Amino acid sequence: MKVFGITVALFAGLAIFGPAPVMAQAASGGDSDAMAGQAAYNSGDFATARAKYQVGCFTENNGSACTNLGAMATKGEGGASDLTLARRAYQQGCTKGVGEACENYGSMLFKGSGGAKDYAGAIAPLSTACDANFATSCYDLGATYFFGHVGGKPDYAKARQYFTRACPGQAADGCYALAILQRDGSGGPVDAAGAAKSFKLSCEAGKSDGCLEYGVAQYNGAGIAQDMAGARSSFGQACNTGNAGACMNAGIMARDGQGGAADPAAAKRYFGLGCKLGIQDGCSFAQAIAG
Repeated sequence: MKVFGITVALFAGLAIFGPAPVMAQAASGGDSDAMAGQAAYNSGDFATARAKYQVGCFTENNGSACTNLGAMATKGEGGASDLTLARRAYQQGCTKGVGEACENYGSMLFKGSGGAKDYAGAIAPLSTACDANFATSCYDLGATYFFGHVGGKPDYAKARQYFTRACPGQAADGCYALAILQRDGSGGPVDAAGAAKSFKLSCEAGKSDGCLEYGVAQYNGAGIAQDMAGARSSFGQACNTGNAGACMNAGIMARDGQGGAADPAAAKRYFGLGCKLGIQDGCSFAQAIAG
């Protein structure tokens, strides 16, 4: 059986812009307007909260007020969305050592939100946030080194280091990226067992390609005991989220009775989905099944 596996491009991590958090670091600068902003936010007066946080951030130099202002400016709470303001606020909050501010400031530099992309400038805030266990920042660092955004060429060893720290916190993408490097021996030794584990975590976090690759590991017994029934299940799971290669694998296993009883109806459905997703063999395989 031809097993469809893939090596796809990595996806940049996305910062998590949540609502303004409860004030946790009133001591990171003055706190009069910062606390007034928190009280206004808690009462639902977002316009006043945003104005107070702005004073608290840029006048009182309160790191938490900056972080809250950044979140509100990003979401458009208490006024129009203003990514330039959010970026300034997160930068200020990061200088006060607030991990969440560094996470978001680094991400905005990485993505070019609220200003120009600045991969080199993103390293310091992302490193601070990664060290504070913000997995998205560890992932962004890994992607920076994987794609050679700094240093002029890819650095797979550093990428692998940061993807390791991103998994399992950023399980879907972080664990998937780590698994690719472990499987291929990039940036370190081949680690088939580690790759299988990382693909499984990615799959469990909802990444379709992670389920496909975990199914390939189960089918081939790569780093884990061969598990044909498990492979069939993993391929089916990935197919149901639109993965064409997984549909073909699930269809072949259902047609041929691998990992369970033969199921022509399921095979025809899987092949049909593979066909719709662009694999020509799926069209012919589906037509070849009676009924």
